[in-house]
Amino acid sequence: MTKKTTLIPAALLAATLFLAVPARPGTVPASIVPDGATWIAHLDMEKFVATSLFQAMEKDGRFDIKDRDAKNWLKIDVRKDIASVTIFGLGAGDKQAVVAVSGKFDKPALLAKIAAIEGHEEIPYGAYTLYSMDGDGYGAFVNDGLIVLSENRAALEKVLDTAAGKAKSFAASDLSAAFKGLAPGAFLSGVVKDLTGLGKEINQSKLVGKAGGLTFTAAEKQDLLQVRVQVDAESPESAKNMADIIQGLVALARMGDKGDEVHGFVGLVDGLQVKLEGTKLRLEFDGSTEEIVKLMSHGRGLEKLLD
Repeated sequence: MTKKTTLIPAALLAATLFLAVPARPGTVPASIVPDGATWIAHLDMEKFVATSLFQAMEKDGRFDIKDRDAKNWLKIDVRKDIASVTIFGLGAGDKQAVVAVSGKFDKPALLAKIAAIEGHEEIPYGAYTLYSMDGDGYGAFVNDGLIVLSENRAALEKVLDTAAGKAKSFAASDLSAAFKGLAPGAFLSGVVKDLTGLGKEINQSKLVGKAGGLTFTAAEKQDLLQVRVQVDAESPESAKNMADIIQGLVALARMGDKGDEVHGFVGLVDGLQVKLEGTKLRLEFDGSTEEIVKLMSHGRGLEKLLD
């Protein structure tokens, strides 16, 4: 299946890269997340659009191509019509991930486009319909303002069962409690119940191979991007080892040459604090939105540092 024919999965997943129940825009659609979900990440698009970071990136032209695709294929304005994007995992690997996009959609127009694609499938499932192109990814409308997507049909069906009240949601789970406990005001936030359960690649990583859970938030305050990450290690020794690796990378960054692009990256590194408290490793980053966008516009600062 080509990218152009992957109408709902490709276009909406592309929208999530740059970066809820419709009655409450921006919130997590908790009623569709199945019990047993192992991780969740949420982008509040309304909050993100209001940041200086978004406005600077938009001015820099970073959204032009993907936004043009969204307008042409989905007939939506990502800035105005997407309220939130929530991604959650029902097991290890990308194929267990589900994307939920909340917003304003022209459902009849979308369905007409799908119907016009050769090889598409429409599969009845209870009160819902699964849409697929050649079996490569599935999408469904939970309602007119909420679309769910997954590579895995069984994962999507589990979400629809949860939405229909046939299966228990994650609302009373530890994952939900941890997510609700995150600091308010973030445009991006997430919780991973167990990093080692994400897949083989994670388990092989020296940095996070001994980690347990993880939480993260990203917010903007007075033109400063504030990112907070907490990793729960299996032991104080593991937490210290991870901290040592990160501090070593920071030291290498500071030793880099002082070219304009790399210098910008080094300046941002100074905004990172590494904190240890028993088995908990905390990373706190405060950086100038303007400097971050400048570095991104060069697009080569980090690459030069690692050459």
